[in-house]
Amino acid sequence: MLRKAVILLILLVCPWVVSYGQLHFAGVNGERGYAALRGDYRLTLDNGLSLLPSVGYYRRSDTEEDEAGATTKFALAAEYEVLEGFFLALGASYIPKRLGFQNVSYGVTGKYVLAYRYGIFKYPYIGFRFGQTRYRIDSDVYGNDLPQQYKTYATQASLTAGSELGRFVLQAQYDKVIKYNNNPPSNITSNWTDIPFMTAVVQGFVSDIAAARLAYRTKWITPYAVYSRYRYMVNSDYTVSVAGGLALHLGGSTLSGGVEVFEQNREENRKTYFFMSASTEF
Repeated sequence: MLRKAVILLILLVCPWVVSYGQLHFAGVNGERGYAALRGDYRLTLDNGLSLLPSVGYYRRSDTEEDEAGATTKFALAAEYEVLEGFFLALGASYIPKRLGFQNVSYGVTGKYVLAYRYGIFKYPYIGFRFGQTRYRIDSDVYGNDLPQQYKTYATQASLTAGSELGRFVLQAQYDKVIKYNNNPPSNITSNWTDIPFMTAVVQGFVSDIAAARLAYRTKWITPYAVYSRYRYMVNSDYTVSVAGGLALHLGGSTLSGGVEVFEQNREENRKTYFFMSASTEF
């Protein structure tokens, strides 16, 4: 499935390489053979429209069962500059059935760049996302078949903000599940949960996520740090994840490397991932 995901992204990109675009790949590796890969491309057309195809992949371990059930995610969005500085996008993603899980997401995203400069802030922006994710699950957390398929959909909202302050770049995001139409029981989990600014994929139905990323940008290198705090539906306690890395700028390309740590305060559940990423412009 990983090979198919990469080939699909290349096929989406190749017809447009003569246009302006940005290509980004990121991958992580962790304990017990965990691996994840993400790839996305932004094609900017002359009429203010941008197309954003992407693929994602992860496997929980390198055992034969998990490799056979490795999960792949396909997504596509179209973004348009409705007014100067105001961008609106429609998008959807699909995760084919693997190990008893299948889901589809869709939503609308908006972003408004307030001004070139506002006081000490440069390129300040705010954004939102509103959408739904529909889940179809056939097995419990232990891999046992359910007596009947479990279905639910989550109505979600997200707020984003960011700005530059001199050489510092600050980004923040807050995600909230407004409602599950059928609250998930404790013996059922989701197969794909994204944590903002992280590459690794986690599992579980979340209630809310708050994350921030701080970077210090120079001509050649950009060190950065990420902090996130999130809560699962089945547990009222918050879980914390952190990340740190360094980006190296080479002309129109950027290479990054670092570490992501989930649940660093709970030694028995702690997970550490090492990641690398590459971005380039055409």
